[in-house]
Amino acid sequence: MKMLARLVLGLVIFDVAVPAPTPEPINYDSETYDATLEDLETLYNYEHLPIDQVEIERVTVMPSGNKELLTPAPQPGEFQEEEGEEESTPRLIDGSSPQEPEFTGVLGPHTNEDDLKRIDLTSNLISEIDEDAFRKLPQLRELVLRDNKIRQLPELPTTLTFIDISNNRLGRKGIKQEAFKDMYELHHLYLTDNNLDHIPLPLPENLRALHLQNNNILEMHEDTFCNVKNLTYIRKALEDIRLDGNPINLSRTPQAYMCLPRLPIGSLV
Repeated sequence: MKMLARLVLGLVIFDVAVPAPTPEPINYDSETYDATLEDLETLYNYEHLPIDQVEIERVTVMPSGNKELLTPAPQPGEFQEEEGEEESTPRLIDGSSPQEPEFTGVLGPHTNEDDLKRIDLTSNLISEIDEDAFRKLPQLRELVLRDNKIRQLPELPTTLTFIDISNNRLGRKGIKQEAFKDMYELHHLYLTDNNLDHIPLPLPENLRALHLQNNNILEMHEDTFCNVKNLTYIRKALEDIRLDGNPINLSRTPQAYMCLPRLPIGSLV
């Protein structure tokens, strides 16, 4: 097919034959066009698609309220954004921006004090602890404060099972009287390198390990670990007692170890 076009040169008009542009061939072959009406139900049935090809929306409940935050699910093959790239601000269903939940204390924005079970503040410069620091921690199980400059321990939760306050400056008055008496589940008590001059009594019945190395303990009594009124009493749990590095002579009080499954480690001369 040819198209006629007019070319104007001065005052003379010529008719010039210009070839029409040839359109690109279009391939209409498709299994959709060959499908029958019965096949269309199966062809567009999304229930047969793999789960990773179906777009879904994920619902997240914000901890600060009852509103729901909708965020699109990640698509297959989608790459994660590089670190430092600013993420888009999420929106709540009502169009507002979510507010950060308020948390008390210094335990982190995602920590509930009622559920806190372990505190580890090793190797800081802590010299004083507020008397009420641990009173509102009903689930606290492990307390590690080693390698600090603590001179006085506050009241401790009776729920503790593990205490390590080694390498501090507790001295003679740093531990309250009967501080560990009601800790019925306390298993490990580490008080090494604190310049203690006595063994803190009474000790819980279930205590398994007592480490008092490198202190200034000079003596102990026969009833420190055993019951002098009951010669058949055996303290089965307490198998690990460390008194090495103290000026005490363990051979002077042999009756103090009669109920123990193992002798304490320390000087015998």
